[in-house]
Amino acid sequence: MGGFIFRWRRPIIILLVVAVVSVSLSVTSRLHGKVESMSNAIGSLVSPASSTLAYLGNKVGVGVGTIGELFTLQRENQQLKQQLLLYNSMKLELSELAEENSQLRGLLQLKGAASHWKLVTATVISRNPDTWFQTVVINRGSDSGIHAGMAVIEPQGVVGRVISTSPVSATVMLLLDPDSGVGAEDVRSQAAGVVSGRAAISDELTFQLFAHHPNIQPGDAVVTSSYNQYYPAGLLIGEVAKVSKTAYGLTETAVVVPSVNFNQIDNVMVVLSHPNGTSLPPIFGGGSR
Repeated sequence: MGGFIFRWRRPIIILLVVAVVSVSLSVTSRLHGKVESMSNAIGSLVSPASSTLAYLGNKVGVGVGTIGELFTLQRENQQLKQQLLLYNSMKLELSELAEENSQLRGLLQLKGAASHWKLVTATVISRNPDTWFQTVVINRGSDSGIHAGMAVIEPQGVVGRVISTSPVSATVMLLLDPDSGVGAEDVRSQAAGVVSGRAAISDELTFQLFAHHPNIQPGDAVVTSSYNQYYPAGLLIGEVAKVSKTAYGLTETAVVVPSVNFNQIDNVMVVLSHPNGTSLPPIFGGGSR
């Protein structure tokens, strides 16, 4: 027996190896099928969740992107608002500078036209809202030769007269004050009268005429007359807007719109002295608002 096995040992070993390999392959094949089945089953279970997570992840990404864009737009909007505010501030500043330049140019022209007059330039430094159409305070006073009763003008016409002074300032009664009382005349008809403020809160003037039938019309220019205690003759006061009879119809009155913009008085000139019998050329003032 032993001799038989020894003689046939190689074929027997080969047969055993083949048998073992066959059994191993069979077992591996079965295990592979089960593993594949389990993998498919797990894939079927996980796939919906995986798809859902992928969808949610995509939406979250979009949402995060949208929020980022909103923050960017908000920042850009804020920057545009700041730039617009800066632009408007610069525009306002340029407008104010242009207005101030126009006023100063008008004052220079006025001073040149009144070369024989002695004038002092002043700036309005104070104005009480309660007496807005009655008085202003300027930054020149008795130290500059100014005293009560002197006329105050600007290129557009009559502003008022000085009523009190300190060494470095003066109070000016505006033409709009009901107590102003300025001798005036209509340029076209030469009709004379007195111009004064209508009320403490009005920016119009009343022209009380002396003649019964003065032939005054809307649009006529009104200037200071030679019958004046404080003002040189020929200074522009304003323009006739409306003419009406007094309560008893004995005389006529006119509403005059002043040539000076009393809501915006910044720079003025005080008339220290002037040659008698002279007026400013041209008679209607100068400059523009």
